[in-house]
Amino acid sequence: MRRMLSAALLTAGSVLILAVVLFGRSHSSAITAPPPQLTKTSQRSPATPFSATTLGGQKISLGSLRGKPAVINFFAAWCDPCKREARDFARLEHHYGNRISLVSVAVRTTSRTNLDAFLHTYEMTWPVIWDRSGTITSAYAGMGQPITYLLDDQGRVVYRIIGQTTERRIASLLDQLLPAA
Repeated sequence: MRRMLSAALLTAGSVLILAVVLFGRSHSSAITAPPPQLTKTSQRSPATPFSATTLGGQKISLGSLRGKPAVINFFAAWCDPCKREARDFARLEHHYGNRISLVSVAVRTTSRTNLDAFLHTYEMTWPVIWDRSGTITSAYAGMGQPITYLLDDQGRVVYRIIGQTTERRIASLLDQLLPAA
């Protein structure tokens, strides 16, 4: 009798857990988080200066990004979350065009062939830096990837996203930085 009661309780508990998980997954789109908020102007700190050459041979520095909001994304060609967010960056670049500066920094990527394939696959036409030495990455405290920084038009950090992000999330932040059209 005790064995049957234990089995019945275990079965009922398992069914309840499964029902909660399935309900949560099917209704997760109904849960909407408030849009992310930028760091207050008085609390913004300058981004770490850097200077590098893009894969296309263009000299780029933090100073060259000033004058408009900037998005700096650290990624690795082998990183699955980086792959999942790459198309979102392509859409951002297409949507905002020259109203923002978009720069990607390839980290922990050992093969130029793999890096070129990643750029081609995800249609990355904006400046990409290959940080083979890790100098820029370590200056931005990048212990993993992807990491994305949003800078204001004066080169100050307004938001940092650790992990995979979306076009929608970054766009909501950029729309706060850009003047209304």
